[in-house]
Formats: sequence, C-alpha cells, structure tokens
Amino acid sequence: MDTILVIDDDPNMRDLLTELLTDSQRLILQAASAQRGLEIVKNGNVDLILTDIHMPDMTGIEFIQAARESGISAPIITITAYASTETAIQALRAGAYDYLSKPFAHEELMKIVENTLQAQHLFQEVTYLRGQLDKQYQLENIIGQCPDMQRVFEIVERISSSDCNVLITGASGTGKELVAHAIHNNSDRKEKPFVPINCASIPDTLLESELFGHVKGAFTGAIHDKPGLIETAHTGTLFLDEIGDMPILLQAKLLRVIQDRQVQKVGSTTRTAVDVRIVAATHQNLSEKIQDNSFRRDLYYRLNVIELKLPSLRQRGNDVSLLACHFLKQFRDRLNKPVQSFSPGARKAIDNYPWPGNVRELENAIEHAITLCQSNIIELQDLPSGLQQHLEFADFSSGPLDERVARFEQQCLRKTLEECNYDFNAAASQLGISLATLYRKAKKYKLSVKQKIISINGKTKKNNQPELFDLYHS
Repeated sequence: MDTILVIDDDPNMRDLLTELLTDSQRLILQAASAQRGLEIVKNGNVDLILTDIHMPDMTGIEFIQAARESGISAPIITITAYASTETAIQALRAGAYDYLSKPFAHEELMKIVENTLQAQHLFQEVTYLRGQLDKQYQLENIIGQCPDMQRVFEIVERISSSDCNVLITGASGTGKELVAHAIHNNSDRKEKPFVPINCASIPDTLLESELFGHVKGAFTGAIHDKPGLIETAHTGTLFLDEIGDMPILLQAKLLRVIQDRQVQKVGSTTRTAVDVRIVAATHQNLSEKIQDNSFRRDLYYRLNVIELKLPSLRQRGNDVSLLACHFLKQFRDRLNKPVQSFSPGARKAIDNYPWPGNVRELENAIEHAITLCQSNIIELQDLPSGLQQHLEFADFSSGPLDERVARFEQQCLRKTLEECNYDFNAAASQLGISLATLYRKAKKYKLSVKQKIISINGKTKKNNQPELFDLYHS
C-alpha cells in the first residue's frame, strides 16, 4: 500500500486531493502546514508528497529543502495557483520531482501521481537489488578460513584505499571475479562503475572495438560513435578477466592506456582522458607466456603491481565443508526445498573429492543435489555421479590389500544384487559363481533384504534375514 501525504493550508484543497487520490491501495495523510508535514515524513514512511508552495510560516520550497536536508528521498510534487517558470525552476532545483499548477484537470493530476509512484517503486526495487548485490560482494561474505584465503582478505583490505592495479591468479572456478568485485566494493570507487569483460569470450576482431570504442565509419557496420568499456569504466574499475587471452596487438594499446591514462577509439585521431583502476585475472601462467612471446613483459609488470593468488579448493581444507553448507542454505531458499543437512555418505564424498572445477564445481554439485533431493537430507545418490564414482574408487585405493579387495568384492556383490532385483540365481550367473558361494559371501558382507521376495532354483520365497546393511553409508 502506498502512503501519500497532502500538505496544504486550504482544508478544501486537502479534502479534494484526498478524495481524488483515495483508493484501496493507498493511504492518504493530511497536513495543514509545511512544518506539520515535515514532522510526519520524519516519523514515518511516505511514498509520495504533494505540497502547496505558498503557505504561511514555511513555504513549499522551504519544505522541500528541509526534507532533502533531513535525508527524505520520497518524490515531491508541488501544486500552486501562482504558476510561473521561475517558481517551477525553484521547486525543481530544491528537489521537487514534478510541478502542477492550479487549476488542474483531475486526469492530469492522476497521471502525474501514477507515473511518479511507478518511478518510485522502480527506484526502491533498484536500490534494494543494488544493496543485495553490494552485500553479496562484501569481503566478509566471501567464505574462507584457510590461511591462504585469510591472506587474500588481508591484502584486499590493505589496498582498499589505493588505486594500484591488481592481478588475480588462480585456476578456473576459484572465485577470481568475486574477489575483483570485493576489491572494487571495498575501494573509494565503490559508488562508480564496475565494468567486467572476458577477454577469452569475445572474438579478436571485436575485442578492440569493445575495449576502446569506435567512431562512425571506422569499419563496416560502425553507423555511429560508440564508447568502449575502458571509457565506460571512467572513475570506476575495469575488470579484465582472462587477460592471458588478449591478442598481443591489443596488449600494446592497453599498455598505452595504462601509461598515458588516455584512450583512443578505433578510427579516431583524438584521445580521451580516462581515470580507471584495472583489476586483471587469469588462470594461465603469464611468466611462461612471456617466455614464448605471447604476453608482453612490460604490460605484465604494469598489471602485476599487487598479485593475489587464489588457492584451489582442494588446498583449502575445511573451507570445502563451509562452502558446501553455504551453498546448501543458498539453494534451499532459492528452490524452496526443506533440505537441512548432508548424510554421512554425502559428506564423505564431498570431503574426499578433489574438485578440479573448484568452487564453481562445488556450487553446481550442491544445486544438483538439492534439486534431486526428496527428503530433508542430501544423500550420496543425490550428488553428481562423478562424486559417487570417486568415492567408490577412493574406498579401493587405500589400506592393506586384503581390505581393499574385500571392499571391492562387497561393492560388486551389492551392485549386482541390486541390478538383478535380488534374484540370487541371476546374480550368481552374472558374477560367474555358484549360488552357494553367492549366499556365503552375501552372509559375510550382510547383503540381504528384509522380507524381500527372491528366487531360488526357480521357486520364490520370502527372505527373512536382517535388512540390508549398506556399509557405503555407515
């Protein structure tokens, strides 16, 4: 419900405006003076204010100025019988959103009010989403307790007031863009643009125009001037992801921008001054690329004023379980599923998996598991098959030989019985062993199912042995 405040010293005008604006989705408040209106807006949430300009004690212009000085951002529409261009300019300069002169058509008033409220709702939504985005990229919201990540956080905090260029290195999926956002959001440039570009995802023929911009007629299809991303990032931060894939010719142009703080559009003979902080990232070894002449040494030193090395997920110890729980909560809320925790088997698989895709792969795995989960606990079978297979292999790759063989034999027997729906004749035939041997081994490994109908020599009977004991989840 929208709350609208009407301020006018004329009671008839207040009542008229209240009558015109009242509907089921609005609450209309009245104030007989600007001073009273100021008290109302300071003590409560108001979505829109309509105020007369000429009032005793405090004018509408003075009310607008006082409201803005008090931090009140609600849009204000001024209404007066003394319409003039000068009055309108004064109101708008003071912070009014729009201006309406008496007498006015009712339709005109309603249109202005509807448009203003719609703009206010959009502004509130953008403000909320921007706040959520800023919150997401705050340094304290990046999960990491291992020493390597704590070192990264420490450096980010120390360089927050600096404009030095930063190079972030690390394998794909380690969170390089997340750290780049954190650098920007903890810097003095946080209210300015953060402009990302992936140098590997844009064809070489287009990358120059995207970065530096172009003028009309610079090439076929350039029908108008276009600013590049470097110019768009003016006063803010330019994030060059996968900088190692930038063509060598563009590296020279980028070096010139860093040195001269000027950018020259494609097809132009003039340069434009730019104030940009550059944060670059790569998963490649730039020292090796320098040796094979595919990356400029001088550009490397310009970018690598501060280097942040992000560890792979398998190097981060307990951070794996912290991140898994973080993603569980995130996707549980997003997918609206009552998932609360992981089963022992699922936890074991997550802890033992090497995570070659790093944090990104872990995030995808948890989303996959929550999507498939049918209870409030993520089970091993809910995780991607790669994790399950790795856990099976891990069980057979450690310990004394006889224990490894026993685990492998138990796993083969269990899987074969499940595939044969516990038809022991079919399972024995598939395994190439006698029925007696299969029963002996099933008893040894406690592989049986309570009240399961099984087939023995073509005849069916109930199996009354204890319920299946699955060592996989113990």
